[in-house]
Amino acid sequence: MKAKTKFKIALCVILALFALLVFYYVKVICPIIVTLSEERIRSLSTRVMSDSVAEVLVSDNVTYDEIVKISYDSANEIKAIETNSVKINIIIRKITEMVQSRLDGLIVEGIDVALGTFTGIPFLFGIGPLVPIQLVPIGTINTKITSEFMSAGINQTVHKIYFDITANIGMVLPALSSNFVTNLDVVLAESVIVGKVPEIYLNGGLITSNG
Repeated sequence: MKAKTKFKIALCVILALFALLVFYYVKVICPIIVTLSEERIRSLSTRVMSDSVAEVLVSDNVTYDEIVKISYDSANEIKAIETNSVKINIIIRKITEMVQSRLDGLIVEGIDVALGTFTGIPFLFGIGPLVPIQLVPIGTINTKITSEFMSAGINQTVHKIYFDITANIGMVLPALSSNFVTNLDVVLAESVIVGKVPEIYLNGGLITSNG
């Protein structure tokens, strides 16, 4: 067999093996990496959001009376429930900036995957030397405020204001990208309102004020 023919055969074999390795990486290895990485990054982002909200609420000493004003009429009946939009917007901005900064500043150490896990065979998962995998997370933050009224007995209503924060996380891997959402609801403030709350508020309507 001529050397040229042998070279062509060897080249075809190498290309076939390369294509097989690429296929194996995309179909077997990448899904494993994505699953393990998603769990880790979701845990990290949830902790970042929770810690950031707690720090802002403590440092600003946020109370219900600071962000909600209840007005009564001459008969001592509830006339209006107003939220201080200026104060709430300040809180939202601080929390959002802190979460975004911390997510951007996270030093992603990557994850260690056992060599046996790359085979895709369940009983080999976690077996063998650890292989470090580096990831590049990217994310954006979305926030909103929601309000809830719940009956707490005769002529009493619990009013809770929730801070809803969502992190859209993207993982960029060679030949593959994956996106998922991490959501956290935190009670911003709550109080027991004594008196009959008008139906407009019980149905989710709130008035906002500028201070």
